[in-house]
Amino acid sequence: DIIKDNEEQPAVEVAKSGTGFYINNEGYIVTNNHVIEGCNNIFSNNMQLDLIVNDPINDLAVLKSKNNNNFIYLETSSPKKGEEVLVIGYPFGKDLSSESKITQGIVSSLEGMGNDFTRLQIDAAIQPGNSGGPVLNKKGNVIGVAVATANIKSFLEAYGTIPQNMNFAIKGSVLKMLLDAKNIKTNIKKESKKITNEEIYENANKAVIFIYCK
Repeated sequence: DIIKDNEEQPAVEVAKSGTGFYINNEGYIVTNNHVIEGCNNIFSNNMQLDLIVNDPINDLAVLKSKNNNNFIYLETSSPKKGEEVLVIGYPFGKDLSSESKITQGIVSSLEGMGNDFTRLQIDAAIQPGNSGGPVLNKKGNVIGVAVATANIKSFLEAYGTIPQNMNFAIKGSVLKMLLDAKNIKTNIKKESKKITNEEIYENANKAVIFIYCK
């Protein structure tokens, strides 16, 4: 499940391993397309997952589990530059430890490389393995899907310096368009308020899973 560097965007290196999250209580799971691309069988905790739809252009995929699970709400309002975000996932898989990790940052830009309006730039740390994990606002709602980090080698060659905390996520609005097109239910909180990082992690982590191929 390793993706090669995108030749059209050499300054971006897509993360290389698998996180996903439940988006509703019907067993539907969101991740990146490159996490499951080329997989014959997709698993989480020894449970096989079915591929429902993949979107290579936006690097999204929707899987389905036989189990219902806790899920994360989608945010309805647009993200704002400077807004605080949290990322939950499995950087470097489970090599460091078997539990998920959480990182914090802000929305740095409302566009990705090359003015890509489908992406957000964030400075929360993303490592290989975070791909497909949720990017959450301070209400604990999904505003994006972690997808890529800046390619250090390309930046060194082009600018002679190492990029610092330059990471990217697919916007939640792009995810919602895919889910709506496939009639996959999304959940929106009518009223929500900001909560602590501890509460966000406790609530959202129940819906975050490690994804791998066999």
